[in-house]
Amino acid sequence: MPVPAEYLGFFEKYSSASQKARVITESWVKQNGYCLACESDRLIPTPANTQARDFECKRCGHPYEVKSAASPFGRRIVDGAYASMMRRIHTSTTPSFLLLQYTQTWSIANMLAVHHALITPSVIEQRKPLSITARRAGWIGCNILLTGIPPEGRIPLVVDGLAIDKGTCRSRFAATERLSHLSLLSRGWAATLLSMLHRIGKQEFTLNDAYSLEPELAALYPLNHNIRPKIRQQLQVLRDAGLITFEFRGHYRFAIQK
Repeated sequence: MPVPAEYLGFFEKYSSASQKARVITESWVKQNGYCLACESDRLIPTPANTQARDFECKRCGHPYEVKSAASPFGRRIVDGAYASMMRRIHTSTTPSFLLLQYTQTWSIANMLAVHHALITPSVIEQRKPLSITARRAGWIGCNILLTGIPPEGRIPLVVDGLAIDKGTCRSRFAATERLSHLSLLSRGWAATLLSMLHRIGKQEFTLNDAYSLEPELAALYPLNHNIRPKIRQQLQVLRDAGLITFEFRGHYRFAIQK
């Protein structure tokens, strides 16, 4: 999806490639972005220096943070302060992320939305403090581990330059949004189990497949001594959310195709 020619003049005064990328991609989102949480087709930029959000929905206020890169996004997304991110997660104010990959000619090659409900503490990686010689000595940043977020939380909006149907994208967002109403602990459990189930590598899976994850889940949640009942409970949560379907006794299927 090409960037309109008139936008290209916006960044002539900027010298660094990162500044140019930020201006061009945010201009593109302002012109083409739409809300996934409601039917609004307009996102409005937040005031300069607003923390943790670059855009908001004009209608429902859902926040979005934009990240851009010239190459495909890898395992990690570099983000801001670790303490601020953890505070947003615990107060349920985490924005959804828009990941834009652009070309050398500033066209938008790919765009991925990361659903805020599946950004849980388990996918936040604390970085090392800045050295004492740095301008912000001791500051601690964080990374978002993109590979730890299940496919339900990674929604393609543009693929190889072609925009995906808005209705399809909004439907996928709405299905995962049901998890946002859970407590953080329950949401963390659901997100972790969902991600692990996808790692099994099958579109259909069994209760025994889910039970095979017991040792790993026990290590992650050492205070829980009833892992198998918890697995069954979370399968019910995921089924109620419409993210998996119950086929027949002990057999399940993912609702979306990977």
